[in-house]
Amino acid sequence: MFRSQHIIRLCSGGARFKTCSRQSSSVAELHHRKLVEVSGPQSSNLLQGLFTNDINNLSGSHSALYTHLLNVRGRIMFDNIIYRHEDTYLIEVDASLVTKFLKFLSMYNIRSKAKIAIRDEPVYVSFIPGSSLLDGGYIDPRLPLLGCRHIGSPPEGASTVSLSEYDRHRVSLGVSEGSRDITSGKDFPFEHNLDFLNGVSFSKGCYIGQELTARTHHVGETRKRVVPVQMTENVEDIELPARISKGSRAAGKLLSVYGNIGLAVLRFPYLDQELSIKGSDVKLVGSKPSWWPEELR
Repeated sequence: MFRSQHIIRLCSGGARFKTCSRQSSSVAELHHRKLVEVSGPQSSNLLQGLFTNDINNLSGSHSALYTHLLNVRGRIMFDNIIYRHEDTYLIEVDASLVTKFLKFLSMYNIRSKAKIAIRDEPVYVSFIPGSSLLDGGYIDPRLPLLGCRHIGSPPEGASTVSLSEYDRHRVSLGVSEGSRDITSGKDFPFEHNLDFLNGVSFSKGCYIGQELTARTHHVGETRKRVVPVQMTENVEDIELPARISKGSRAAGKLLSVYGNIGLAVLRFPYLDQELSIKGSDVKLVGSKPSWWPEELR
């Protein structure tokens, strides 16, 4: 069984300390995520030419990297966390897209001859709402506040909670994940804050979809992004994604809902304003996450 053996202690702000006081953490199994193993002497070259982030930044035998795999039009196909364990890469992918992901990798593996296979180990996440203080596992490379990933078995001593409780925690931070939030083949990476979540390298060599991604970054044309939204009451029985408007003007779309909070792609001028949801009398307000770059907050 694959299991992370290293211990990392991380305190608020992302700094590492030798000692930290322990807090009670929650742990959830990520049933919606699967692992794909890529191994072999040419596996690094294969992944480096496909993903938005720099595979060479996976330093050491136990580390994690957030990245996207785009299509030639620069749109998101898959959102991934890649784990390095000795000479093997484990790629976390949305479970509903794993067959499509395998086919995509295999299409580009003709020359690299890397070994690609599905792994059976479950993925867990441990987290403490409002804190980045955790022991063990792989610190989430997107945002320490999201907690730590664990492969194979959950951490000892944590309280088991449902996946929806983790989703509420993640959504409250304004972070999208998987096919429930990201429409494969249609959404753009910066709309889902890939650049703010350590998911793209602007100095590495070519990868699929790089041209449009690099141009968008340098020109600064991202006019809408995923943000957390607070609703006036719980929303039920609504078809998602749902149109969000200000009067007769389109403001964005609601992606996912967990009670009275959710994720939405909103245009910047409509942040911090009361907005309407198509098909519902409930109102919502979207706000910039606290972890966004200071110049945008």
